[in-house]
Amino acid sequence: MSSHDEKIHSGGGYFHMKGVALSILVMGVSLAAIIIAYVMFGHIGPSFSSERINVQQAELRKEYGLPVQEVIRNQSVLLTPPSLRDVNQTATSG
Repeated sequence: MSSHDEKIHSGGGYFHMKGVALSILVMGVSLAAIIIAYVMFGHIGPSFSSERINVQQAELRKEYGLPVQEVIRNQSVLLTPPSLRDVNQTATSG
């Protein structure tokens, strides 16, 4: 029997598993932190992003002297990417 086999069978063969255990622990702590953040802040959703974009666009339009643009409030339009908003829906389904 080689010295490597003796180390495995003598009970000290699980030393290399400490790295795996540490990795699993780090993943568990990270997942717990994400869950705690979600519980504290809740689901932000697309309305937060759209409101922030509207504020930014209004500030930039005022700063550069551009005309005011209407604010989109329809949730179905906000969930559609801007590049796909003007695409005809019947053309994509056929």
